[in-house]
Amino acid sequence: MTHHDISCQAPDLRLISLQSTCLIACWLAEHGLPVEPVLEGSGLSQADLQTPALLITPEQEQIVFANTVALTADPLIGLKLGQRMRVSAYGQLGYAMLSAPTLLDALQVMLAFPVLLGSYFRLQLETLADGQLALRADHYHESPSLRLFNVELCLSSIKAMLDDALGAQLQLSAVHLSSNQPAHGDHYPLYFGSCPLHTGQDAERLVFAPGSLDAVLPLAEPVTHFEAKRHCQTVQDSFRPEPSALVSQLSAQLAQQLEAPPTLEQLANQMHCTTRTLRRHLQRAGCGYQQLLDQLRFQRAKLLLNHEQMPIYAIAEQLGFSETASFRHAFQRWSGTTPRAWRQNHPHAYGQL
Repeated sequence: MTHHDISCQAPDLRLISLQSTCLIACWLAEHGLPVEPVLEGSGLSQADLQTPALLITPEQEQIVFANTVALTADPLIGLKLGQRMRVSAYGQLGYAMLSAPTLLDALQVMLAFPVLLGSYFRLQLETLADGQLALRADHYHESPSLRLFNVELCLSSIKAMLDDALGAQLQLSAVHLSSNQPAHGDHYPLYFGSCPLHTGQDAERLVFAPGSLDAVLPLAEPVTHFEAKRHCQTVQDSFRPEPSALVSQLSAQLAQQLEAPPTLEQLANQMHCTTRTLRRHLQRAGCGYQQLLDQLRFQRAKLLLNHEQMPIYAIAEQLGFSETASFRHAFQRWSGTTPRAWRQNHPHAYGQL
């Protein structure tokens, strides 16, 4: 199986919105159930739910989840709540997904902002042995008793978001669970469509039907897409903890090798530590290796573009791109415009090298 560059997991030390808690409160009210019991032990009150800007900890949210499971005694509650987490509930992240060119772009935007998404899993795109693309969810480290609830909430909410972006029901090839067959497994088609459920797998997955991620989105709009992504980055950066000394050292080491970027494994060897250690520190800093590499390349590209006499192909080579077209595509993804247009619109904006 091939793992793609983009993967995401929100850092352990973070604050999250009341979105899921408010959604649960609305669902309970619609079904004539009291809200107070699900808030018990979380430190939250019903008055707090009227304060949209309030941020809570993951621990508080997990207490609400555990209380919800106990109160409803509904084995489908994770699936039901996930289906109601529509893309419009995610603010600028939702706008960035809706305005993306294709469904694959929308999915990549979602993965680029783990803090805004708020998942309890590491999420990444991977190519399976049969060539199909899948969204893989792993590295769960919350309460074991809530694992299935969190899995079903995660997978069904992502399916709902992608349905919204597409403006239609997204066709899946399969759903993978690492657990045994749930007693309510025969209800999965209501939430994921008529695709097989494979249990006992090495990770949780949504497996996409061939070509489904190439679909052009009906609300694609490049200016809105760029502005929404920029806002998402600003918000995510505001939640990002200060990088550890090891991440700062890694960044400095990588910045010196952009012409031929090493792999994370090679960097670990250079820094005399394990790959696992580097990944853990990057995760705590709220970013992945590819995101860090992209940030450094973008910063260097803007400096190099300030030199009007330096050809675009030479800048691409200095940043480790084998083809100018690859650099142009990457720069457009980072900035929303081409290197040439950036140079024309930002003359001498970044000083001399």
